Amino acid sequence: MLFEIKNKIDEIGYLCDEVKTFCNANHISNEKYHDIVLILDEMVTNIIMYAYPDGGEYIFSVEIEKTNDNFVNITIVDNGIAFDPLAKDDPNTSSGIEEREIGGLGIFLVKQLSECIEYSRIDEHNKLNIKVAIVKKEENNGS
Repeated sequence: MLFEIKNKIDEIGYLCDEVKTFCNANHISNEKYHDIVLILDEMVTNIIMYAYPDGGEYIFSVEIEKTNDNFVNITIVDNGIAFDPLAKDDPNTSSGIEEREIGGLGIFLVKQLSECIEYSRIDEHNKLNIKVAIVKKEENNGS
């Protein structure tokens, strides 16, 4: 499914509703639906809040597809300012909240919920590919 999203926060609700329909149609568990929505919420919110500092109205795309090997691939493409979410170091989650730097926890969570994330900048577009397992790892290897 391909979605064109405006850089407006209220678009996230629409996207979540459509992802629920996609997950139901593809027999994806409610648990994995929540993981996918959390990933999308974080990444789409970052684009809406930071990719277009001039504040104009822009459209970017989110594509979601189920593969034959029990994964969901998410591809997000925007023409905002260059931003590689993988370039920043993961936060130190072992330190107290007072000692931690602000930010970075959302992207860290996305990394934890996904199998693979790849970023590229091509022709003035950010492209983020996220691969999410829809079957628990124990189920994939027959345990």
